Amino acid sequence: MTMGRALAGLAIFLTMVPVTLLVPGLHELVVGAHGGTLSDAHSFMTVNMVAGMLTVPAAMRILSVRGGNVRQWAQVALLIDAVAFAGMAYASSLTGLFAFRILDGAVHLPAITFLMVIGNRLAGSERRGATLGLLATAIMAGVAVGSPLGGNLVSRGPAVLYLTGAVLLVLAAIVVGFLPAIDGVSRRTASRYEWQGSRLVTWIPLAYAFLDRFSVGIFVSTFTLYLTNVVGLSPSRRGALIALFMVPFALLCYPAGRLAGRAGWLRPMLVGNICYGLTFASYGLVPSSWLPAAMLASGVFSALMFAPNLVMISDLARHGAGEGLFGAFQVAGSLGFLFGPVVGGLLVSTTRGADGVPAYAAIFAGVGVFAVLLAVVTWVTCRQYAHGVAPAMPKVSPALVR
Repeated sequence: MTMGRALAGLAIFLTMVPVTLLVPGLHELVVGAHGGTLSDAHSFMTVNMVAGMLTVPAAMRILSVRGGNVRQWAQVALLIDAVAFAGMAYASSLTGLFAFRILDGAVHLPAITFLMVIGNRLAGSERRGATLGLLATAIMAGVAVGSPLGGNLVSRGPAVLYLTGAVLLVLAAIVVGFLPAIDGVSRRTASRYEWQGSRLVTWIPLAYAFLDRFSVGIFVSTFTLYLTNVVGLSPSRRGALIALFMVPFALLCYPAGRLAGRAGWLRPMLVGNICYGLTFASYGLVPSSWLPAAMLASGVFSALMFAPNLVMISDLARHGAGEGLFGAFQVAGSLGFLFGPVVGGLLVSTTRGADGVPAYAAIFAGVGVFAVLLAVVTWVTCRQYAHGVAPAMPKVSPALVR
């Protein structure tokens, strides 16, 4: 089973690298290769997420109705995604490029969801925290590796980028084939894939998924503008700061998951949540010389939120919420990443003072306050959940959230 966990982590890593692989070459892929506009380049990054948000619920619904082998569903989705990447490599028009990009989004997010469900099944009960922490590390490591890899490959031409993504997705499909056998699901038992959204507590991990990706959206857009226009950092120094955030985030998800498995997920998640919010709120207030420390702290506290949140989802899924919660988690995260840059852009435009400089400190503080408020709601909701107070929630042992 240990080998199965490692293979699941490898499959998720290979699947996540293509997510950011194309980001550094947006201009070359859309504007340079097909004569698109800057607006087209932005749309290229959003249409696939919108497509995935629409298809994930449909994919989980199909599983809940038809059942079947989740590994086979994951392999099919990954192979179709590889075809989409190859199609983008040889698209002869901007319309064709966007058609394959939409196909990419429509199958990629369901593929990740299927892999998370498989990982949850392999987790067992004794090492659930460690396993889900490993999967969280695989997710973040894939995201972190994709961007610099794409930056190094973009000079070799668009086809190289797309075909690299296709190869990675095919490799992921092959790895999935070597995962340990997981019992197939009959139509009679396939309801495990449904998400019981009527329970208030099942919305908490979705709020964390939204917050995580929303704040990242603010980070890569508004915070980058702040570093450029106010702090005056060069592209290389901005990249180094982002790395100081992403690297500890990726590396520490595994120990954070192990901690959540042993000590319960509520306390680490709340500590990470509050500390992350306070750190994010400090971005516009601390001296520029302190920003590296703030980035390191953000990465540490993000891991302390992210991995325990996956353990929480696993616990809820095992006690009546349904594994469809993993799909809802993906949708909430995508929605957060879509809203982050949009909200950040609106705030930058509407908070300019007499000197023309946006109120960056207030923007970052607002995100931090949002995070701390979520911690308060989480504590109230989950303490009720632990003791079976709320009638619409499953009554489980308080040890789950100790």
